[in-house]
Amino acid sequence: MPSMDMVGAGGGWRSHHVQHHHIQPLEIRQVWADNVEREFKLIRAATERFPYMSMDTEFPGVIHHHPASKHHAALTPGERYALLKANVDALHLIQVGLCFAASPTSPPALAFQINLREFDPRVHRHAPDSVRLLAASGLDLAAHRARGVSARALAALLMSSGLVCNPGVAWVAFHSAYDFAYLVKLLMGRKLPASLPEFLKYVRVYFGPRVYDVKHMMRFCGGGGALHGGLERVAAALGVRRAAGQCHQAASDSVLTWDTFRQMRRLYFDSREGGSVEMCAGVLFGLELQLVQVQDNGEDPFMFVRHQQKAVAVAAAKCADGGKRRSRRRSSARSALVQLQQHSSTSSSFPAARPLLSTRV
Repeated sequence: MPSMDMVGAGGGWRSHHVQHHHIQPLEIRQVWADNVEREFKLIRAATERFPYMSMDTEFPGVIHHHPASKHHAALTPGERYALLKANVDALHLIQVGLCFAASPTSPPALAFQINLREFDPRVHRHAPDSVRLLAASGLDLAAHRARGVSARALAALLMSSGLVCNPGVAWVAFHSAYDFAYLVKLLMGRKLPASLPEFLKYVRVYFGPRVYDVKHMMRFCGGGGALHGGLERVAAALGVRRAAGQCHQAASDSVLTWDTFRQMRRLYFDSREGGSVEMCAGVLFGLELQLVQVQDNGEDPFMFVRHQQKAVAVAAAKCADGGKRRSRRRSSARSALVQLQQHSSTSSSFPAARPLLSTRV
């Protein structure tokens, strides 16, 4: 846990005793390459105190679309995943927003906006309308290229942060298939798995069983489509206002997602007739499966992730010994993870996958 002086200097977190209203203003902490190590110290401390997480990402739109002859609603989960994979594999993540809370009923305590550097609209494929919308919403893509965090560095920091591979952390997102897909790609350091069942296993390993997609939860919020549309529309219908930032920025949208989740939970799931929110856990909207049957010739994601964790831990321990400089410690841990990712992209030596017989990730 960082000292309160350290936390307070940058805005820090708010008291989690406030239950329903944002009395203290919420500051969104901007994360760039020059402060990412310091901010992840705070993230590691916050994970223990605030184990409820909402997440959002920004990316340059979609460039692959379903056939015009078939409506998107008619696509099977497998077809939707194939379309998602084609887009995520081809494009670059721009921004990740993380919002922390102490309990399912607590307001956001802390929010981070992690700005990545890889995307360059001059050379990388993208949807022009989507990129223009992001720029109009305040994203400075030139600053991202100059000062942003590298995807490899972020992957290594996430693996050692306590956020991923931690069943004690609950994750909330809105229409989250693309959000989790981009994070799985980032953490794996390679393209997404070939099949939907394999992808869902990685979501489960990295993010645990307590994953809540607010878009999926809407299906249980009264009959006749009581709630419908995108995040802004659903939040407005629930009487939720944006607490910080502006739309189409990842941290601000993650905060709005969290407030929408807890209001929806209070109105529709904590009531006698609503049912437990746990019945929605582990389902990503649009990628629902009635029965996932995994062949025995795939790799084991548990083994893959254990190799990642071991590589990062060993590198960090070696560099800490003898008081070596921080820069060398960072580069060694990252290089170990990069080597592992490069090896895994060409190796199939992991044990066979375990069957997964569930509708949930």
